[in-house]
Amino acid sequence: MPLIDLIHYFNRNNAIGDSTLYLEDERAAAWHEGLRLRSLFQPIVNLQTGRVIGHQAFLVAEDEEANSLDSDAAYRRFPSDESVVQFDRLCRTVHALNFLAQHRHAGGYLQLSVHPRHLLAVPSQHGLVFETILKCCGLAPVDIVLELKTNVDLDDAHFASAVENYRERGYRIALSSQGEHPELFAPDIVKYSVTTLGAPFFPAGVLIHADNLDSAEDLEIAKAYGAKLGQGILFGNAARDCVSTHKPDGLAYNLRD
Repeated sequence: MPLIDLIHYFNRNNAIGDSTLYLEDERAAAWHEGLRLRSLFQPIVNLQTGRVIGHQAFLVAEDEEANSLDSDAAYRRFPSDESVVQFDRLCRTVHALNFLAQHRHAGGYLQLSVHPRHLLAVPSQHGLVFETILKCCGLAPVDIVLELKTNVDLDDAHFASAVENYRERGYRIALSSQGEHPELFAPDIVKYSVTTLGAPFFPAGVLIHADNLDSAEDLEIAKAYGAKLGQGILFGNAARDCVSTHKPDGLAYNLRD
């Protein structure tokens, strides 16, 4: 389905309050409660092969006067549980639409952050509503890596339940760690800043993702600590367009390529 048709579909069936999706320069954007929302994408690289195998989406938010807001400031405008869940889903919908718009050359996986307040506000069945949204976009949970932060004041049982809900639906899980014990939640990926990489123990199969790789020295540090995935300005700044992830035969690389 063409992007404009998907935008019309979501506006008819998923409109929330003062919220609308619209087409802007062949990409999806949104207006929601006084904020304009857009997407940027930063490549994620397999450090063993140097290939781009996915992208992380970042939110670009502006107020009515075109003043930029960082992600934290944008989320603070939605204090209630209901409002933050709606905003978080809308942001991920915009990212999914813009990833889909580039699917002819940008395959691999899409990494999306889930706000910690969303996890707290949703009591069960995490990922169910977003799975429905993805299906409308021609995507599936298997195409998505959900990034969850572990350095927040979350009840462990609730956090573990959310992780299990997501995994049962086919999402892969990346835990953004600040030195806690993410291995307790059996993630697919653990993401560290290169400045905080240590030598943690993880079960077989867990991939270490090094963030903030800005130099060749950072890259060597990441490899020395066993990182298999990497992200940072060394491989490209966050940008409106994804980097091509396709092989010469037209097939996309994946996590293990």
